[in-house]
Amino acid sequence: MSERLRWQVCQVEVGANSMGLLKQFVADREVITTELHGNWPGMIAKLGEQGWELLSVVPNESGRGRSPLTYVFKRPL
Repeated sequence: MSERLRWQVCQVEVGANSMGLLKQFVADREVITTELHGNWPGMIAKLGEQGWELLSVVPNESGRGRSPLTYVFKRPL
C-alpha cells in the first residue's frame, strides 16, 4: 500500500485596495498570519519559487476592498 501524500495549505486574501493577508495552515498549530502591505504580487511570486501551486482563486467575504479575492495554494509536506 502506498503512503498517502500530505499537503500544506496557505491562502492570500487580497482586496481592491492592494492590501493582502497571508495565512499559512499547519496541522496541530495555530494559523500563521502575515499582513502584506501593497506587496502581495511579490508574495505570490515568492510562493511559486518556494514550490507552492495555485489551487484556486475565489471571492471572499472578509471585507478587504470592493472586490476581494482569496488565492489558495498547496505544496507537498
